[in-house]
Amino acid sequence: MYGLNRAFIFTLDAILAVILCSMLFFSTYYLLAKFQYSVVRETALVNICSDVLTSLEKNHTLQNSITYSRTSDIRNVLNNLPSNTCSDLVIYSYDNKPLLITAKTGCNCTASRSLVVRSFVIPESNGTLSTYMAKMEACYT
Repeated sequence: MYGLNRAFIFTLDAILAVILCSMLFFSTYYLLAKFQYSVVRETALVNICSDVLTSLEKNHTLQNSITYSRTSDIRNVLNNLPSNTCSDLVIYSYDNKPLLITAKTGCNCTASRSLVVRSFVIPESNGTLSTYMAKMEACYT
């Protein structure tokens, strides 16, 4: 009789330990999966902004936009971003005055935004360099 009680208590203890360990494992897995997904999404958004600004500078779109005071080329690039990505881009002069402002058509960011800033220079006709700053903000819809 004494051995049967010990076996029952030992079995009950083992079952409770398995249940508790399973609950701990699944709750940890859920929290880690959720955390990593949001970090990956934000990192991807920053990478998208960095890549867009780099390509706009390398193909002289930023320079042409300032030279001709037009934002249509930048807006075309922003409109070709993935449909779940909203963004806007502001170009500032060296004294932090906004020169050009453009945004993806039909977007309204309500989620948290990622910000990337890139400075660039444009050679002037007199041989000097003018410094500008492009600020791009983006979010997922």
